Amino acid sequence: MNQIQTAGQQRYYDFISDRAKKVRTGMIVWASLLSLALISLFNNIVIAIILAVLGAALAASNVKSQKELKGKLDGVRDKEDFFNQLADTDTLSVQEGHVLVTKDYVLTYRTDVFIYYIPDMEKVEVGLKGDEKKFLYLTEGSGKRHEIMSCVKRAEDSREFDAVYGALKARCR
Repeated sequence: MNQIQTAGQQRYYDFISDRAKKVRTGMIVWASLLSLALISLFNNIVIAIILAVLGAALAASNVKSQKELKGKLDGVRDKEDFFNQLADTDTLSVQEGHVLVTKDYVLTYRTDVFIYYIPDMEKVEVGLKGDEKKFLYLTEGSGKRHEIMSCVKRAEDSREFDAVYGALKARCR
């Protein structure tokens, strides 16, 4: 990663830190498997080959994940403005920091990191699943929906959900 120079950059790297840790852990695993394969080469060539194949497969997957994580900022048009918005005191952070809403961007992290540019979105939608759960979506002009967050209807998370909905509703067209 690049050297952190601003509070916005620090906030972004804090936001992606869980994903970065998973990628680093994956790197340790495949490197260990390849090391074991080398050691096993002296005892049992079949086990060495199996470990080498597993290590190589994990390495390929992990390198792809590293590139994807580094490329998350590629879709951001003005990185300086993006980082300034992240450092702004008006940035809304909910669900234990897994959703950030700035003036122009929404960052989400569930299984992966996603950055959405709010002016590109046509509308904000709420979806319901029975009486139990509700979902918040940003929808592009093409109709493609992006899940921002979900919560149990009657839980304390519902206040955070409503806060994000209100913030996005005010920022969308």
